[in-house]
Amino acid sequence: MRNVKKILGMAMVGLFAFIPFLNVSAQTEWILEDWETENGDYGSVTVVNDNITNIKGSGYENEPGMYYGPYSMKSDAKLVDGITEDVYIELNKDNMTHGELFALTMSLNDESDSYVTELLVQTQKVNDDYLVTVGLDPNFSATISEDGVYTYRYTATLENGKTYLQFSILKWDEVIASTTKIDMGETNAVSTGYMWFGSITATNGINVYTTLPEKPTEEIPVEPVEPTEPSEEVTTPDTNVEAQNPETSDSIVLTIGILVTSFALAGFCIRSLKKRA
Repeated sequence: MRNVKKILGMAMVGLFAFIPFLNVSAQTEWILEDWETENGDYGSVTVVNDNITNIKGSGYENEPGMYYGPYSMKSDAKLVDGITEDVYIELNKDNMTHGELFALTMSLNDESDSYVTELLVQTQKVNDDYLVTVGLDPNFSATISEDGVYTYRYTATLENGKTYLQFSILKWDEVIASTTKIDMGETNAVSTGYMWFGSITATNGINVYTTLPEKPTEEIPVEPVEPTEPSEEVTTPDTNVEAQNPETSDSIVLTIGILVTSFALAGFCIRSLKKRA
């Protein structure tokens, strides 16, 4: 009976440990097939390798300066559960020239899957850096100086009947900058709409990763240690060692001789006493 109770107790612990994961919305992994171009009207997508998709924009003659890019409606995350969507984008000094830019936006839809609102983020090359800005949070900006694959993270939450949107940019697991939780008011948004590269002027396009590469390990340089040569010590033999040390060979022989003589004398004395008795 005790064994049965023990097994049931372990099962309950395992169940309670698993419950917190049931309401977590899984983040979307964006692959090449997820990006819609509508036969080139919304840019183009090209495979670089199994993990990288290159995304470019298309210009419109009747809308000078506007370059539409691919979009995806793959995510079905629900606002009531809390939405977190990541897009992994490579920022490299050699990929874009000064003044080129791209924009990425995540929208929210209502129950009928119609557009409600969105959060647009713009990234522009400024000299050797990238400047990231968000129109809905004019106090936010992030300057990216190091090459790498960065996480563009969008979050949406429903709190006390209001919809909140927030953007953060990460380098590996470190949050570099984040907007405030932008109050969108009471909306009828219920789910994620599109993830859309709304404007891409970068000639070489943007490299988007399906999964974030592993963080490189930092190797601590080890300075080589020069081997030390043993010092040669010259010693002079001490001629008085034998005389001072009772454990030398001559002293040992002398000591043994004295002991043997003592035992012989003792035995002789004992025999003499017996004869007299």
